[in-house]
Amino acid sequence: MISEVDTCQRFKFYVNIRNIGTGEKFLYIPSKRSLRLVEIQESVLPEDEWLIGVSDLGYFQGVGYSMPLVNEGEETTESENLYAFLPGLFYCSAQQTSVDAVLIEVTHKSLSGVMLPSFRPEDVRTFDVAGGIVLDEMGQIKPVEITIDTLGSFGVESFLKDSGIGLETFSYKREIQIASHLAERIPLSDLKRAYVSSSFLQTRLTKLLDDIEFYGLKPRMRVYVRNRSNPYGTVVDVRYRGLDDVIEFDSGKSLKVPDNAELEKELGNLSFSKMVDSGVEIDVERAILDMLLYIRFELEGNVTRQDVLNNLFEEDG
Repeated sequence: MISEVDTCQRFKFYVNIRNIGTGEKFLYIPSKRSLRLVEIQESVLPEDEWLIGVSDLGYFQGVGYSMPLVNEGEETTESENLYAFLPGLFYCSAQQTSVDAVLIEVTHKSLSGVMLPSFRPEDVRTFDVAGGIVLDEMGQIKPVEITIDTLGSFGVESFLKDSGIGLETFSYKREIQIASHLAERIPLSDLKRAYVSSSFLQTRLTKLLDDIEFYGLKPRMRVYVRNRSNPYGTVVDVRYRGLDDVIEFDSGKSLKVPDNAELEKELGNLSFSKMVDSGVEIDVERAILDMLLYIRFELEGNVTRQDVLNNLFEEDG
């Protein structure tokens, strides 16, 4: 008998394989600016760590990647750091706290002569669904609205059984074979809706929703950073020079990292291409403050768990 944890892990594997098989990606970018649930896949995080949050992927048209740091009269060098950047409100499981942004240095390693990046756009999972699904008393798929009550209502084990694959199958078939079999039977849209209403995502999403409801939409003054100096990831305290004491947004300036001057210099030198509002070059602090302001605007100050869910799972127009 397999455990519930193992079953959930396999379910996530099925969803990803189905995604690959159809050529579709989980990095879904809405056609208009909107808040979306964003999950960093575990393949690029330390073991047992997860990051989940809300962000607007239209801001960078996906993940923000730092541009070459070229000063006048200087040439770029291979030693300059490349960062992937997602501003928003994220919950970090290892540190059990929320942050205003995720910054992951993109390093490379060679495998059989091929250089592989440590972080790619497809390592970010987003959702383009307006609801979830449950199984009715006849074992048929039934669409449901995502609410606090329907979170976690989708039963993975019964879904696999009703899909023609019994739990005993796991004893002799490899996961890739099972995933391929399910990919032929189950539409990707149903798998996505099943995932967002599964108990696996419920645990993580509830942590995020509770954090937003309790602390509101004020800046957390923390960012998650993973780089060569912090290979397992760390949360650092920051100060925003463009943010005054009454939480008003001012002109963008470099953020300050009080306890780490070296990291402050490294992050302060990063610049990104902001793709909304005709596209401009922007730094880490300005992007964070932009995103926090947008989140406040979209949620209109409503931070209850259901209000946030309604915003995250509305139809994309």
